[in-house]
Amino acid sequence: VDFQVKTIEVDSERIALQLWDTAGQERFRSMTHQYFRKADGIIIVYDVTSETTFRNVRNWMHNIQVKT
Repeated sequence: VDFQVKTIEVDSERIALQLWDTAGQERFRSMTHQYFRKADGIIIVYDVTSETTFRNVRNWMHNIQVKT
């Protein structure tokens, strides 16, 4: 898992972004609810050169809806 924290300022308010990249790996799927639990937003990214990753977006969306 790649993890980065970036602090940005929006409307004079400091916001900490936590960016988690699991690369869609199956072994991290059981941990996703921990990532979603206190999230104010979620960004799903897929590989435009891979139809399989595009099709997996629907599964990720379902998991987000169920676990948040």
